[in-house]
Amino acid sequence: MSAQELFGILPLLILSAGIVILLLQVSFWRGHLGALVTTLITLLLAMASCFWVADELTGATSSLQVTELILIDYTALFFTLILLVTAFAVSIMGFNYLRLRCDPKGVAGSYPEEYYILLLLAMLGACTLIFSSHFATFFLGLELISLSLYPMLGFSLTGDLSPKREQLQSLESAIKYLILSALSTALGLFGIALIYSASGALDFTGIASRITELSQTSTLFATGVTLFLISVAFKLSLVPFHIWTPDVYQGAPTPTTALIATVAKGAVIGFLLRFFNTLDLYSSKTLIDMLSIAAIASMIVGNLLALMQSNIKRLLAYSSIAHIGYLIVAFIIGKSTFGTEAVIYYLIAYIITTLGAFAIVGLVADSVEEKVLSGEYPENPTSDSQNPYQRAFYQGLLWRSPWLASCFAAMLLSLAGIPLTIGFIGKFYVFTAGVEGEMWGLLAGVVIGSALGLFYYLRLLLTLVQRDSSLNTTSNGTVQIAASGQLLLLALTGALLVFGIFPQILINWINAL
Repeated sequence: MSAQELFGILPLLILSAGIVILLLQVSFWRGHLGALVTTLITLLLAMASCFWVADELTGATSSLQVTELILIDYTALFFTLILLVTAFAVSIMGFNYLRLRCDPKGVAGSYPEEYYILLLLAMLGACTLIFSSHFATFFLGLELISLSLYPMLGFSLTGDLSPKREQLQSLESAIKYLILSALSTALGLFGIALIYSASGALDFTGIASRITELSQTSTLFATGVTLFLISVAFKLSLVPFHIWTPDVYQGAPTPTTALIATVAKGAVIGFLLRFFNTLDLYSSKTLIDMLSIAAIASMIVGNLLALMQSNIKRLLAYSSIAHIGYLIVAFIIGKSTFGTEAVIYYLIAYIITTLGAFAIVGLVADSVEEKVLSGEYPENPTSDSQNPYQRAFYQGLLWRSPWLASCFAAMLLSLAGIPLTIGFIGKFYVFTAGVEGEMWGLLAGVVIGSALGLFYYLRLLLTLVQRDSSLNTTSNGTVQIAASGQLLLLALTGALLVFGIFPQILINWINAL
């Protein structure tokens, strides 16, 4: 491997080095804050390396092939940068979550440093997945994400409101995700085996060189690609492959839920863009029809089921399913420059708003946990109004914590696609992509899904401002969150509004790819 190729995979090398350093650090010195600092420095260096590598990809060298396994280009580096920034935010959320739930003396074996090691491992897998140009690196990246998420999902240490119940829910979440991932992996490997049997190649370029012949004559190849895409649909939680997704979201620690909803899905979308463009799968009407059906089902079913949820994390889980459906609408015409631009813009809008919503839910729960530990709040909630994961808890939040409620309102308005938010611009891109591709059935699904979503988003927004004399909201008190949480919310809300009011800034960055 040449020096240029080693420099091209610098983000991967920095993440790998950060994992090794963190492992050595916790071997000699246990410290929660120290582990966080090492993690944040690693992520910052990896972000900087994306710019360094991009500067080298100039002129005729717009991409760099590192063996047959990895392809470095501007789009992959941009996706990597987005996910690294997201992981930076999740690290801060994780610190606020773990500092209240860990036994600082480790009597119960509840050291928190392992969480950050697993987080960096998941990021290494996500970046590998985005850079992959071969089924071997695809499988390696995907499984590295999954194997890191299993223990992260079961990382409920001492619980918050009801320790035993939260631990059981967290373990249930990990087991269900394990079963789903095992099924997804089995289908994916079977599909890859069929593709290899038909094409005789595992690298995307080699398969693409025979794609015309294979598409016309090989049923084996079509079956393999179909099974492979079903495997990917499990990872994206597209309907009808969304089973247990809300259960996983509800039972997992909130920072891990945010990681799954943003980084894991974003990495898969980034990979799919490369896979479809390299193999020119947009020309396959059967595959496009399959994706269209899954997109329509996800938009409608996701929003319909979200209407019935009183648990905020389950509501956001079904909302996530619906938004991935919207994203697939733009993805279906992703071969064109505008289609790719629409996918990337909507993905950024989805990550910012989803991450912000989960951050608020997590920080509110952390505030309640702090009161539980100080004896100011009941350990076992007797009603939904005392449980920070239930909608009833947020009733009148505007009057108790105006700043937090305002941030939450901005996130909800963006998810609903209201003007002056990044979510509106993202939804506008989806509509425009649908019109350009003349996908009228998909547009009908977008309209119906958006109307359903508007109802439950605005219902939750009304809950924030609603007063109820029969509800003793003063017992919940003002929600106090850590300074790091406030800075995180300020950054996310600021990005949501800036890119919503001045979308050209982000559009110019995307068009520069």
